[in-house]
Amino acid sequence: MTLEYKSRRYGAIALLVILELVFVGLVLYLCFRARQPGAQDAELETPDEADRRLWTVGCGQAAADPFRHLVFPTDQVLDRDDPDVFQPTASGRPESALFGSVRTAIYGKGLAASFHEGIDIAAGQRDRAGRPQDAVYAVADGKVAYVNTKAGNSNYGKYVVLVHACPSGMVYTLYAHLAALSPGATRGRLLKAGDVLGIIGHTANPPMPLSQAHLHFEIGLILNTRFNQWYRAQKFRRGHDIFNGWNLLGVDPLAVFESQRQQPNFDFFRHITALPAAFEIVLAARRKPDFFDRYPCLWEGENYRGGGLQMAVTEDGLPLKGRNATEAERQLLGKRKSAVLRVDSAALGRNGCHLVIYQKSLWRLGREGEKWQDMLMY
Repeated sequence: MTLEYKSRRYGAIALLVILELVFVGLVLYLCFRARQPGAQDAELETPDEADRRLWTVGCGQAAADPFRHLVFPTDQVLDRDDPDVFQPTASGRPESALFGSVRTAIYGKGLAASFHEGIDIAAGQRDRAGRPQDAVYAVADGKVAYVNTKAGNSNYGKYVVLVHACPSGMVYTLYAHLAALSPGATRGRLLKAGDVLGIIGHTANPPMPLSQAHLHFEIGLILNTRFNQWYRAQKFRRGHDIFNGWNLLGVDPLAVFESQRQQPNFDFFRHITALPAAFEIVLAARRKPDFFDRYPCLWEGENYRGGGLQMAVTEDGLPLKGRNATEAERQLLGKRKSAVLRVDSAALGRNGCHLVIYQKSLWRLGREGEKWQDMLMY
């Protein structure tokens, strides 16, 4: 191979790379301009100031409920009965793209059900090279709370988290595996429903095949704003602040969209309290968890007295309601940190989170459940 030929070849490769970068940038620019984002950058705050402002929204304090008006996160119309809308795993099973214990993974020494916290929306448009072209939109008015720009830092790849000030507290939405981020996806920026966040991609760690590119989308609540302190105490790295997946407790996004379209006065927290509890538990707790301070509408009865906390919880650990434990429940607790009071087998399903396990004719918290308790109560 001659030097001249090599030069022409490498020059052609370099030109293709430059053209591809220009193309991605142009797509983002046009999408962002077309959706006309009207948001302005918020004044930068210190992390402590931002946390105080972010989580002091109590019942009835939001000016308007952003979840009264929702748009789909891509141009795909989310129809539970249309398998072409969703991107299954390598197994090819359509349900593997949905929310819940729809997958199987290694657990302990064998295979067991695995929980999927959101839904995986397939690419509807691809270029000749198979690269997705779909824009990703904010589903509701909100604020960009976190942006991960390095694909290798998370199994979410490049992802964005928005927070939305609903009347009863902050709700998060998460948009993961993005190929590229829009100029508006910067921390602190206020966005409107329909503003562009980026382009569907296949960024992840470990890497994801281009053929399985999709948007992983979540809606839910945040477990504990002290998560950073707990995470550092475990000597973990790359915590992603409070927007680590362990600290994000999702609900079925399809059910949220379906309910919102059926109910003119849709309320996200009424939707949550109507969900079935997978189990009820009593925990030893000297103080009420941070979770119920931020979501006071999920707390029942008088202020926490200490000694025992009773909660109804979903399969993935989302507290649906909490209250003071009764004397009988405290006696069941004894000197233990927790006692499972009852389990709804239908709501627990395949038990993909393994928070509670059945052992020696008794339900109790498993290893994952003990970690969940530590995160909740830290």
